[in-house]
Amino acid sequence: MMRTIFGSLVLAMAFGCTPTKPTPSTPADDSAPAVESSDAASAENDGDVYIVDVRSQEEWDGGHIEQAVHIPHTEIADRIGEVTSDKDAKIIFYCAAGGRAGKAKDTLEDLGFTNVENGGGIDDMKERDGI
Repeated sequence: MMRTIFGSLVLAMAFGCTPTKPTPSTPADDSAPAVESSDAASAENDGDVYIVDVRSQEEWDGGHIEQAVHIPHTEIADRIGEVTSDKDAKIIFYCAAGGRAGKAKDTLEDLGFTNVENGGGIDDMKERDGI
């Protein structure tokens, strides 16, 4: 729970908002549809699990997992600190089909992160229990 609060605080300081849970790294657009999430999904984020959408801005704007943070895969090494600096934190990446999520996972593992997962595509994430 502390890491979630810390990660939210970092985002809040960066974007001038009140921390409640991980928020998108780009300004919210009320017209962009978010994928419905269940109470279990929120509980998973509260349990120090960070969900990161590594797709393009256009894909993000077209819809995303509600509790996800948006960091394009090409920026993940430079921006993961906006989410967490804990190299043991559970981080799940997703993209359209899993390829970019795999690249993001490899990048963080090369940086010493130990608990990262390729969640596959957005459709795979929608089908997961608790997401």
